[in-house]
Parts: sequence; structure tokens; C-alpha cells
Amino acid sequence: STVIEFSLPEDVSNVQLTIYDVLGQRITQLVNTSLKAGKHSYQWNAGTVATGMYIYELRTDKFVSIKKMLFVK
Repeated sequence: STVIEFSLPEDVSNVQLTIYDVLGQRITQLVNTSLKAGKHSYQWNAGTVATGMYIYELRTDKFVSIKKMLFVK
């Protein structure tokens, strides 16, 4: 498993944190809720996914952040 950390500058009513493979196929959605301002961390229990590069997208009503991560078993 791995932990994804992020900060929100203000309360947000619609936050989505989604994991994709490098082909753009959605693997899982870790968050789909409202969150308060501050630091947040979520654990991704990757289960049976293969070692490799993955992309996570943090989306709110006001911004989108897309980052790469390397998952190694």
C-alpha cells in the first residue's frame, strides 16, 4: 500500500481523489466527499495491481492536480 497526502487551503464541498493506470483506465476512487481545509492523507491498498507507474488526480470544484507515482510491491 501507499499513502497519498495533500493539503486544501479552504473547505471544499466536492473532492475526488482517483487513481489511474498509465493507459488512463480508472483503477479506484479513494475519495468522493466534502473535506475541511488542512492536510489530508489517504492510504491506497493497491491489492493485486502490478508494479508500475500510476497517476492520481485530485479534483475539486476549483482546481485539478494530476501527479505520477511509482508503485513497487
